[in-house]
Amino acid sequence: MNLVKNVYELSERFMKDSKHVFLIEAGIENMAKRMIENGKPQYNRSNDKITYKDIVFELVASSVNYCYWYSQHDIRPNGSSSSSMYNILADSFQEYINDEMSFERVIKRFGANLSKERFPLIEERIRHLNQLVENGENFAKAIYLDHNSIDIPLMEMVLSFPGFASDIFLKRASLFFLQLFRRFGWYESDLHSLHVPADYQIPRVLEYYDCIVYEDELDDAIHESIIIVKNSRPECEIRAATILVVKKLCELTKWNVSEVDTYLFMKRDDIEKPFHLTITTDY
Repeated sequence: MNLVKNVYELSERFMKDSKHVFLIEAGIENMAKRMIENGKPQYNRSNDKITYKDIVFELVASSVNYCYWYSQHDIRPNGSSSSSMYNILADSFQEYINDEMSFERVIKRFGANLSKERFPLIEERIRHLNQLVENGENFAKAIYLDHNSIDIPLMEMVLSFPGFASDIFLKRASLFFLQLFRRFGWYESDLHSLHVPADYQIPRVLEYYDCIVYEDELDDAIHESIIIVKNSRPECEIRAATILVVKKLCELTKWNVSEVDTYLFMKRDDIEKPFHLTITTDY
């Protein structure tokens, strides 16, 4: 099975007879023109020597990079966010980087620090972290030694770590490889076919720029911060539409999925409308 192809096929099936989310072709074409006029986002990559522990770091981060709020988007104990998670991870990792602490111990420390900061879904986060203990370092070492293609390590990821496999759209698995491109420039050719990590922010931007439109009931629910159930038809259509629109934007702009994702993500602060709320470990 080709996992990326399967994600696209599932997205097409959800959107074939969609009831809650609809694509707007003219809006997608206008967005592509806007992107080309504005230019690709640029990545500031470090010249520091890369080690397998840099890949371990991104693997651990991707395993828990989801849901930072309680009940509504702005209820975040101690300001929990992706940025704060990365900061906590960097602090937790320092002794491991210096070969002064085992991987298993650093995983426990990181989990404890997330608990102390009152991150949401903490039991799920601890479980996903623990899944990495047995084979996380070996997985990272294999990627460090051979990073020519995404297909094999993506399959290995979902076979070895159920937390990554549980999402029908494989968001955090996709994000892991995007992060390796952003930091190290790896997998550039494969990123022209990889699916976007469909989350909260990108559909919000696409809706604002008239690339997608929600039916009235779903639109009202998003405005009123009503929780949309994970794996419900509306939630799956939001994410499926996001994946298909970004695929089209990649084709029209000739950018890879990381560049399109970064461009759209950087537009999020221009928008007042809240993102859809789904309590999930998928994103």
